[in-house]
Formats: sequence, structure tokens, C-alpha cells
Amino acid sequence: MKYEYKVVTLKRSMWSGKVRADYLEALNEYGKEGWQFKMFADKYVVSEPYKRVELIFERAIPSTKFSHGL
Repeated sequence: MKYEYKVVTLKRSMWSGKVRADYLEALNEYGKEGWQFKMFADKYVVSEPYKRVELIFERAIPSTKFSHGL
């Protein structure tokens, strides 16, 4: 079985440190599309005054999608 991955970036507020977007909403939205949440990564972006949280998702690729040389 093959898998594909998606990274969703959420920004943290530079003042409060809280994630600006509702991460639970993102988890549910991608879950409905067949994506399984795998992990998160906390990243500091040097060029911007805040950190980001990356949500990493995985889902299986149907065998018909890669059986034709994809």
C-alpha cells in the first residue's frame, strides 16, 4: 500500500502564542476527506515574528491510482 501526505500550517499569535486557527476544525475537516492525523511539528519562522504549528496527515492511495504508472 502507498500513502500520500499533507502538511497544514497554522500560525501562532505573536502575542499570546496561541494557534490562530481552530486546529480541531482542521482535524475534523481533513478527517472527513480520509486523511489521518499523524503528528504535529512546532516550527519557528525566522523571517516572521511568530511560530507555526504544522499538522501532518496521511492517507492511503487507492491501488488504481498508482497501478497506471503514477
